[in-house]
Amino acid sequence: QKVGEGAMSKSFSICVVVLALATGCDAFLPAASLFGRSKASQIPRAVSSARPVASRATLGLRAQVGSFGQEDAEVEIPELNEELMLLMAMDVQKKRAVPEGSNVIVFGALDRLGQVVVKTMDKDGRFKPCVQTYEGYENQTKWKIDGTDTIFPEETSVFYNRLPSDVSACVLCVESASDVDQLKGVLSMRLPIQRFVMVSKGGIDLREDDWKLKMNPFLQLDKWNLLEETLQQYAENADWDYTIIRAGDLQGGPFFNTNFMFDKALEDRIFDGETQGIVVKKGDQSGKTGRDVLASCIVECLGRPEAANKVISLTSHKMFREDGIKCSVDNALEIAPDAGKDGQTGRPRTVFTPSKEEWDSAFEKL
Repeated sequence: QKVGEGAMSKSFSICVVVLALATGCDAFLPAASLFGRSKASQIPRAVSSARPVASRATLGLRAQVGSFGQEDAEVEIPELNEELMLLMAMDVQKKRAVPEGSNVIVFGALDRLGQVVVKTMDKDGRFKPCVQTYEGYENQTKWKIDGTDTIFPEETSVFYNRLPSDVSACVLCVESASDVDQLKGVLSMRLPIQRFVMVSKGGIDLREDDWKLKMNPFLQLDKWNLLEETLQQYAENADWDYTIIRAGDLQGGPFFNTNFMFDKALEDRIFDGETQGIVVKKGDQSGKTGRDVLASCIVECLGRPEAANKVISLTSHKMFREDGIKCSVDNALEIAPDAGKDGQTGRPRTVFTPSKEEWDSAFEKL
């Protein structure tokens, strides 16, 4: 009788496997589009990652197939003492960091912040930046980092009208609130990522108690809040981590030569030179945030397990604060001096960002 039951169980397992193979791995085909682009230039709905993703039904069948016979197996479970539990917890925590050498796709890479993020990631060297854009973007991009001939560093992988399938993390760093359907389109593609880092807007939690924040239509705090909630829901269902960084009004950046509003270009350069401290904390705060330090924070969040599944905020300050972190690294991106008059070399760039030890101190406080 036991032999008969074993044969029936084995037969049923084979049937389920055959059914799973027949079902196949369905690729998701959402309306994936480049964040921040007009509707006329969005990617067609049929464009998706080349990587096939198993359907929910298929994954369910595979889980059932793998469960047969487990109740009969004899597994020796080691006794969990306090030291072993600590080691297991540390191992789980370590795995939450994005592995070094991984491909990371940056959405919003043509914005000023996006270009600084790609440049920072390339300079940092721990991750490989990837960009999804459209052909001819070089001639249609308003901003370009000072002292460079190209929009992105040479090592950046550029993909036209499609998404790479071998990415371990995504970064969304647009400077204005995206349409939530665009975010859903990318999230529904189920890329094999471990972390999704999104830049949001400071003041979301504070808006209910501050009528100036709540009534300011330019901040679009309700829209930013909807984007945050959408990301958190998808992350929970897809079983990967997220990090949301709420930034203040963005200031500065190495774009003096391409900013044709001289007063604004001068204001940004002065902001970069005078800002020497930051405040990083869980939750919300309002203020101003430098693009360089925000880009550095994004890259740090990718490699830090303690940043997983957190909403943090980041603001820049001229003076050091007791609840803040001092920035000691000057011109970490090694940006060339701006263009002076009559072809002469202009002023060297001054901008301060935290060192690794200073970032360690910042994340210890979260």
